[in-house]
Amino acid sequence: MADRWASATGNYSFRFFSPEEIDRILREGVKRGRTGSHCAIERILKHEPGLGRAALWSRIRRLKLPSNGKLYQRMAWSSEDDQILRKGYEEGWKGKREAVRELLRRHPAWQPHSIWGRAAKLGLVRNKIKKSRRRSCQPWTEDDDRTLLTMAGYKTAKFISKALHRSECAVCYRLAVLGKSSRVHLEGFARRTLAQELHFGSRTIQRLIVQGLLEVRDPRITRKSLENAYKTGRLTASLPDQQPETKETSMLPCQDGPAASSLSNSLSAAPCESSKPPRSCRAKRIWADMARQLGVDAAVIEQLVFLGVLKLYDPRVTEKSLARFCARYGALVKADLLDAETRAWLVSSMDLSPSAGKVVAGAMEAFRQHARVVRACEHCGRAIRGNVFFRHVKRCTKERQQAAAVVAARDRAAF
Repeated sequence: MADRWASATGNYSFRFFSPEEIDRILREGVKRGRTGSHCAIERILKHEPGLGRAALWSRIRRLKLPSNGKLYQRMAWSSEDDQILRKGYEEGWKGKREAVRELLRRHPAWQPHSIWGRAAKLGLVRNKIKKSRRRSCQPWTEDDDRTLLTMAGYKTAKFISKALHRSECAVCYRLAVLGKSSRVHLEGFARRTLAQELHFGSRTIQRLIVQGLLEVRDPRITRKSLENAYKTGRLTASLPDQQPETKETSMLPCQDGPAASSLSNSLSAAPCESSKPPRSCRAKRIWADMARQLGVDAAVIEQLVFLGVLKLYDPRVTEKSLARFCARYGALVKADLLDAETRAWLVSSMDLSPSAGKVVAGAMEAFRQHARVVRACEHCGRAIRGNVFFRHVKRCTKERQQAAAVVAARDRAAF
């Protein structure tokens, strides 16, 4: 043991403790856990400062190992040993266990992991390929596609990949090939999608939400949007100061004017009366409570929600409120602008009543005349309905000018 210590410590000459005493102190410290090991090392270093901590920790690890001969030794395998191992692996799990026990009886100095390594070297162990990897290499079958399309839109790509034993990338790619999206469709309708289906403007959907004609899943206002409104001064400003910033704010019922007054009279409660919100409108109650806590008028909160300054936690429109909207204010939906599929869906599933809510529709008719005009872009030839055509023309012209500039610069560089 002294020779081992001499080789490990660089022929260090012990002054106070002998190597046997150091081993005894370290063994006693190891019995008391990590703290005892530290105390033992400190005690030894106090009298033997020439020793290194790394050497003592290495000695502790060596003392923890069973002293049954050499730690590492080359194993001499004979043809008879290999035959026993092969025969045992051929007989299954029980044969493997008996073969390992027989080899350990023949060679007491051997370790089980060495026998397992020999079996792997002889090719007796089959590498277990994960089921997900094995299935990912196989082509997609009709049953796989049917299961994939059934879960698409309702389950995440991670869930589908576990069900089909494939990777998430494989699931997303297969959905793209089939023309589907891996996005999970939550309950309700997104405002943008609903505006496209009903041929409404995005501000129109937002206005209907503020008026209480449409309800969202969670109308609570996010803290981040409140903080941003305070930083920009939008929340502290008064309502008349915010009205000239947009043209569409005049379409809110709380404004003056014949159209707004008729619309306000036709509704059960207008945003101007949001201090006493109807019990049926959950959003107005929540916004009124927030306005009371902030010490501002409820109309200010509603207008900031309409302008998009204050964000909602979940602005998706519920299916129940859409069905109630189609039944009570179906005249707001222009059936002649809808395609056949959307019209059939609204009539069959949402109980669309084209004659309901004509008073409200008449008040908003002046703001929707532009949607009946269809114009074609001179640059790309795309047919666009409504005033959004002018925004498209500016963007299309700018993109074409940029593309022409890039081509011209490339031609000049070529010459």
